[in-house]
Parts: sequence; structure tokens; C-alpha cells
Amino acid sequence: MTNASDLIVKTLLAHLKQSGQMDQIGAVVDALKATTEYKNSKSKAVVTSATKLEASELKTIKSYLTKSIGDDYELEQQVDPSLVGGFTLQINDTFIDASVLGKINMVQNKLTAKE
Repeated sequence: MTNASDLIVKTLLAHLKQSGQMDQIGAVVDALKATTEYKNSKSKAVVTSATKLEASELKTIKSYLTKSIGDDYELEQQVDPSLVGGFTLQINDTFIDASVLGKINMVQNKLTAKE
């Protein structure tokens, strides 16, 4: 979510809580899902790889996206050599790190974590 959408959601939840109407959250979500904007919105996926993806790799990622979120998405491709190898995938608010850099950072964090 963006900072603006975070603020909207927090304000809405605070209002519902303050007015004792938290039981209405389901109705609010249903109303939002019924809007034309929601129905016409596409999920956004950004795949970032260490090198330009080959067609077969991109096909595999697109297949995963279709199974995960359906056919209605925009896919943006980016290249970031600092990932060393592998890729990251951002799908709306979900982040998947399958990069070598991500694995190095994970090992480093475990080694430096205080017990």
C-alpha cells in the first residue's frame, strides 16, 4: 500500500472503532469490492532479476502469477545486478525474495543476531 492508502485505511478503522461499528467492516469491504474501480483494477507484479530474464524463465513466472492471482495483472520487469543471481517478485503487497543477495542477507542476519 502507499502512504496515502495506509492513512485512509487507518482513518477508516479508527472511525469504525471509535463509533462502535467495527462489525460493519465486512459491509465496507463488500461495498468497495462492488465498485467499478475495484472490478476494473489489475494486480501489479514487479519481477526484478540480476540479469535479463530469458523467455522460458519469464513464462514460468507468468504461469505462477496466473495461478496465484489470475490473468488480470500487469507485469513489470526490472534488472538489478546487485541481486547477484535469482530474482525478487513483488505482487501488490507481497514480496518474494529468491535472490542470492537475499539469501546472503538472511545468513548474515542469522550470524549477527544476538541470542
